[in-house]
Amino acid sequence: MNSLMKAVALSLLVGSAAVVHAAPDFNPAKPSMTELKAGVYQYSQFFYNSLVVVSDDGVIVTDPSGAMRAAEMRKQIRKITDKPVTKVIYSHDHFDHTRGGQIFKKEGAEFITQKGCLELVSSDLKRKVVQPDITYDDFMSVKVGDKQVDLHYYGSNDGKCMSVIHMPKDKVLFAVDWHLPRYVNESYRLPEHDYVGILNTFKRVQTDLEFDTVISGHAPVSSPELFEEDYRFVQALFDAVWEGIQAGKTTEELKASIKLPQFNHWRGYEQNLPAHVERMSYSIWHGN
Repeated sequence: MNSLMKAVALSLLVGSAAVVHAAPDFNPAKPSMTELKAGVYQYSQFFYNSLVVVSDDGVIVTDPSGAMRAAEMRKQIRKITDKPVTKVIYSHDHFDHTRGGQIFKKEGAEFITQKGCLELVSSDLKRKVVQPDITYDDFMSVKVGDKQVDLHYYGSNDGKCMSVIHMPKDKVLFAVDWHLPRYVNESYRLPEHDYVGILNTFKRVQTDLEFDTVISGHAPVSSPELFEEDYRFVQALFDAVWEGIQAGKTTEELKASIKLPQFNHWRGYEQNLPAHVERMSYSIWHGN
């Protein structure tokens, strides 16, 4: 591992949800291509996951997440197919997910995202984000060969233009940033957390979509059970904060008093729960 890779891995390790469920010998810089279903893979590196979908007519990938990672992902794809990457999906607009896709653009891939992402991805001062070729409003079905990837926009959650990525035939859900299993993440990661929107996203996914396989945007491992547990955490947080607000408590009082002991085994619970109480309170009374 060179010095740059070590620095990247270390910086992500310090605050990443991905250390949850990781094996003791887990190496975040080592690329990993895991087949989840026939032709459906989870590509993992540097605590970022991408969905890689292989068909006889081409390959769909999500979230390049940097030029170094995208180049390594392209090498790993060549080990399983000689087909070109024809579609690249941005799950949302954050630069740590959208930069680095030039290697796929050079082979002719179309880039797709929800239309609300255009403002930020167009303002990348480093000019490392390939601009989208196609945008959608509320729903888009991306088809390559016999594979189908559906994009759903359920409104604000972790940002304003998140795509909930779902494969209806393969029953795979890719949930990026708004689903971090068993992790109460740091306060500096919360500015774009529309917590009420995240709760609504969980509810709609559980109601509208059928899945038996879940990929988180950052954690090495997720599952329908971990997804359900995450949903229960957000619902419990909302219920506690809502009840406190109705009782006339201030946000500072809520931060000091709210405990969710059923989740006290989660990473970051002791240190970070008050910040999540504050953010949920803000989302309830401010609207995002």
